[in-house]
Amino acid sequence: MKHDRIVLDDRQAALVKRLVQSGRFSSTTDVIGYSLDLLEQREADGAQFLSDLEHEAARGLESGPAVAMESAEDLIAAFRKRR
Repeated sequence: MKHDRIVLDDRQAALVKRLVQSGRFSSTTDVIGYSLDLLEQREADGAQFLSDLEHEAARGLESGPAVAMESAEDLIAAFRKRR
């Protein structure tokens, strides 16, 4: 597979160098690979969150018509009366 050249800014290059020098990673390639794995997981987590949100919104809409709720002020007033 052909790879494009990766260009890092000074901050990124310093981070990669620090991580390799610390012994945590054995090479720049390891740092980049780990970073891409994290990005892939974050993207998957975001997609799952949106899917779950859409599912819950659909469940709410299917549950019936909207019902008025007490306002936050009414709930706080009721709470204070019980104290």
